[in-house]
Amino acid sequence: MIHIETKTSSYLEKKTDYLIIPIYQDQTIHTDEWNNLDTAFHQQISHMIKAGEISDQKGKVTIIHTLGQLSVTRLVFVGMGVMTGLDFVSARDAFAKVVQQLKVEASEKSLSILLTEQTDLDMERLTQAVGEAFLLGTYAYEGYRAISKNKPSFQTVEILVHDEQKDKAERGLQVAQAFGTGTNLARTLVNEPGNYLPPHELARRAIEMAKRYGMSYELLAKDKLEELNMGGVLSVAQGSAELPYVVVVKYQGKEQWEDVIGLIGKGVTFDTGGISIKPVTGMEDMKTDMGGSAAMIGAMEAIGRLQPAVNIMMVIGCVENMPSGTAFKPGDVITTMSGKTVEIITTDAEGRLVLADCITYAKQQGVSCLVDCATLTGGVVVALGHVSTGLMTNNQQLANELFQAADYCGERLWQLPTFPEYRELNKSHVADLKNSGGRYGHAIIAGVFLQEFAEDTPWVHLDIAGTASQTKPTPLGPIGATGAMVRSIAQFLLQRTK
Repeated sequence: MIHIETKTSSYLEKKTDYLIIPIYQDQTIHTDEWNNLDTAFHQQISHMIKAGEISDQKGKVTIIHTLGQLSVTRLVFVGMGVMTGLDFVSARDAFAKVVQQLKVEASEKSLSILLTEQTDLDMERLTQAVGEAFLLGTYAYEGYRAISKNKPSFQTVEILVHDEQKDKAERGLQVAQAFGTGTNLARTLVNEPGNYLPPHELARRAIEMAKRYGMSYELLAKDKLEELNMGGVLSVAQGSAELPYVVVVKYQGKEQWEDVIGLIGKGVTFDTGGISIKPVTGMEDMKTDMGGSAAMIGAMEAIGRLQPAVNIMMVIGCVENMPSGTAFKPGDVITTMSGKTVEIITTDAEGRLVLADCITYAKQQGVSCLVDCATLTGGVVVALGHVSTGLMTNNQQLANELFQAADYCGERLWQLPTFPEYRELNKSHVADLKNSGGRYGHAIIAGVFLQEFAEDTPWVHLDIAGTASQTKPTPLGPIGATGAMVRSIAQFLLQRTK
């Protein structure tokens, strides 16, 4: 992982390969650092900005060689747009574009970032924006190539601030490092091939994270799942040679184990659709069907680093959905841990069965609220595309907390309804429920299926099927897994400490 730290020394004293300097369109008064820099170049920097040779337009990057005038080798100017009203997302995205330009030509070089200008964005948030831009923007999945194509990252990255801003800068960078590390962990898990990350390996990675931060954990293997009557998890797994597991991780940040937040993640490490097999085109992407569990593991990684005063129980169901002579079938009726029976309409609606048991388990353990996350439906992709995660809830106050957290982190959420008419579509003639209520309103129908198991416990459902991966690179990351919702869930948990 790239190392970033804050410093209070002057850039004039630094020997660094690249000095990154943000510039603003409405900037009229400069700091001493800026004035000294302009003086060193006989006011030519100001002249180049006025002439448009150095752009102050948002996201524009200009690199010039200092030609020995400074101990710095190159100056990197990044346009930030208007200084007044600068927000977190704009700042993060502008610096992310710098990262994308420099990581090719400046790998293994030293970088310094001058953050001494006064903006409307608090120094803590500005430093967090810079930290996330570098940590997310430099992420690369190594994969299993015999010869690596990924270049080494930057040698060092230093953020230069004034003495009086050092504490705020440190706090912002600490959050950035936690959020960035958690997001990148989730990305790597989702990017892993299904044969390298079967259910037992996903469970091991979750436990590895728990051990790293001294969290307690329990691994529920097949015999325990049978004892608990987890028919949802067991049914999905019965067609695979891979055994199912449910992983329970507890983080206790308060003296008393109370007001526990339940985090539930879908961990289908590969989804063929089972007997209701999926089309061959695009099936390779079904290795990402454990994105919800990856998001929860990533959020817990961030929590482990920040150690907030909050109690959390993470429950993830790790299974593989395969067709075979032992697989569950359309028309079967299964009994979930809750005692509710479910008629199987399609074995490709398996994630909700796994989540149902995990939700019931968390409820029986006494959680005060539930947040589940899953790559649950293609329907949410049809509805919202790859821009926004779908949200459903039985408790608007809890949903509003998630909206606040997502807005803070710059992630998109959109709420879908849970009208009683949708719940009617899940009714069966031979069981309490059926696992598919039809094509129309598919994402909503899946969500209200889960609501039947959340019952009166405050619950939010996050469907990340459209946002968990991307087919084009962005300044914040390459093709592949995005780590969607890791930062928003982690921020939601931090908000609960207030």
